[in-house]
Order: sequence, then C-alpha cells, then structure tokens
Amino acid sequence: MSILRRWLSADYRAARSAEAAGNPEAAAQHYALAGDFEAAVRMHLARAARAADRTAEIAALRDALHWAGDDPALKKLASGALGRALLAKALSEGVATARDHEKVREAAALLLAGGEHRDAGKAFEQLEDYQAAAQAFSAGGLVEQTEQALALDEKKNQSDHRAREAYADYEVHLRLGRRDDARAALERCLELTPSRDRRRLLDDLLARLITSGKVELRPRGGSPGIVASAGPVIALGRDALCDLALRAGGVSRRHAEIDVAESPRFAVRDAGSRNGTLIGGLPIAGKVPLADHGMLELGEDCRIEFAVGGEPPVLALTVQNGIDRGRKVVAARGGDRIDLVPHGLPCDVVFVDGRPWLGRADGTFKLGDALIGQGRVQLLAGDVVVIDGTEIDVVA
Repeated sequence: MSILRRWLSADYRAARSAEAAGNPEAAAQHYALAGDFEAAVRMHLARAARAADRTAEIAALRDALHWAGDDPALKKLASGALGRALLAKALSEGVATARDHEKVREAAALLLAGGEHRDAGKAFEQLEDYQAAAQAFSAGGLVEQTEQALALDEKKNQSDHRAREAYADYEVHLRLGRRDDARAALERCLELTPSRDRRRLLDDLLARLITSGKVELRPRGGSPGIVASAGPVIALGRDALCDLALRAGGVSRRHAEIDVAESPRFAVRDAGSRNGTLIGGLPIAGKVPLADHGMLELGEDCRIEFAVGGEPPVLALTVQNGIDRGRKVVAARGGDRIDLVPHGLPCDVVFVDGRPWLGRADGTFKLGDALIGQGRVQLLAGDVVVIDGTEIDVVA
C-alpha cells in the first residue's frame, strides 16, 4: 500500500490511533481492513506479548498466523511464535493422552514451519517420535542432536520389538491357561512400553486371579455348583463368604468350621452358633474328627452328608435338604488332587499357592475357545470351561 493511500484510508488512520493508544487488538483489525497485513500481524504479536494468560496468547498468535497469509516471512514469524506457545502449554499441562499428543505434534509442525528446528526436534522427542526428531534436527544442521535422536530411535525400536514379543507371550499364556505366566509377560510388556490400555488389561487380570484356595464350578443348565477348597479352614454358614454358604433359617452366619490339618485330617467344631452343630443327632463339643461318612446337622433345618476317602484324603460335603439341596464342597490340603469325577464333573483340581489348576486325565476340554489336550490350566474368575459339551462357569 502506498503512503498516500495509507493516509487517505480511514481504517489506516484508525489503526495508527489505536496503536498509539495502546490498543493492539483494535489496531490489528483496522490494519487488516486497510490491507496492511504486515502491520496486522505485528499487532497480533503485540497482543500475544501482553496476553494475561497462555490461552489468550495462543488466540492472538493464531490471529497473527491467519493474517500472515502466504507471505513467507510473516508466516515463518507467526508459526514459530505459535509453535513455542503451544508447546509450552502442552508441557505445562502434561503429555499423557492422545489429545495431548496431537497438541504437541501441531506445535512441532508449526516450529518446523517457523524454522525453529531445535525446538521442533525436542517436541518430537516428547512424543518419542525420534525419527521425526532426527529429521527436524538434521534440517537445522544440528549434527549432535541428530545422532542422539537416531540412537534413541534405534533403542526404542528394540524396546518396542521386545514389548511386542512380551504381549504375544501374554496372549498365548492367557489363552492356554498359564495365567501367572500371562501376568508376568504383561508386566514385562508394560515395563518396556507403558500403555493405559495394557495397564487396564493387567488390572483386569489381577482382579480375576484366584488366590484364596477356593473356587466354585457351576455347570450351566441348573445342576448345583461344586466348590473345590484347599484352605486350612472350611467355613459353613449363612455368610456369603463361607465356603459352603447356606440359606436355611436356623443356620448362623458362621455356624461351624472344619479344620484341615495333618492328623486328624478333617475335624469339625461349632463356631458359636445359635442352634448348635450335631453329628448323628448328638451335639458336638470341641473338635470332632470326621472319618468315613456320616451326617452333620446345623441346627434343625440343615443336614449335610460328609464322606472322607481316598489317599491323600478328600472330604466331600453335600447338602441334603432345603433350598441348597445338592450343593457340594470337596476339600483337600493345598497341593493334593481333588477328584471331581465322583461328584459329576469329569475333571480334577489342584491348588498351588491358593491358585486352582484344573485338569482332566481321560480326555480333552476347552478353556473358552482354546482346546486343551493335556496338562492343567490355571483358572480365573469368569472363565468358561467346556467338558463333554457342558459349559461350566468359574466363580471365585
């Protein structure tokens, strides 16, 4: 714009007045209307310098970039300033989410357009995009930084490769029932490449691990569930946390307990119940060994058949009456095989460190959709095991 046309322009004169009055925003508007885009950009940069906060600064710098248009010098100036502001804001707020990464990447692109190669490279390093960082440093002639970024890129590639292998191991172990191995592989994967999605997978796996020495197998179709237990004490009562939870009115919350020890292997005692515990119709006092088979009575409303057999010994408890008729607990010491074939399930369970491992000596079974031909699988809460066409839910 010629000097004469500037002075004849009302917007230009208004812009000069606004600038002199210290109002860069109004000055920028009038300069733009007068066609003096360089001055408009200068005023928006002045707005950014005076901004009360980072958000206002960025808004002013975006206006500056808009009015820079296709002018190379103005565009470079505004891009560099906006890139620095965006990067500073992103770093102050933290770079954690995908949206945060988008903001940093935008800042890096603007810094490149502004010729700020060092800062652009540092922005890419925040994203662990070391290849892009090396390219930015190289474009700026920063040889040492380029070599460092390439070395970091190679290290990251190696780490990513090991993480992919660890995640593949996790998927195989999980599918084939080696759940502690799956946990270890997923933890190794997270150490190599932290990920919120994979952290959620680990949290879910840890929440489903069974370490209590007790698991319930519930066949679908209405058959009563069977509780396999290897705890030191088998609790009987109305409390849902009992090994054999009962819904009879005369049963106390924790009515009786059966100790699992060396000798005698199984011994029952009343746990301070309201209506007492009986064997063969006689109230018990203190600990009473359980051998062979017989009948436990919890008050007048609940009868439970017990049977001890096998070597090593296994205790089977079966509810004989009431709403829980048919419910079973089959118990042994940790490490001993609990054969469930006599109780209607063609499999067995062994507890190791409180973890249930299910196996089948005379055939295959499925864990989810994975066919297990031999060996054992470590059960998780929520698993579905299919044996001879029967789906069995695993409940912690």
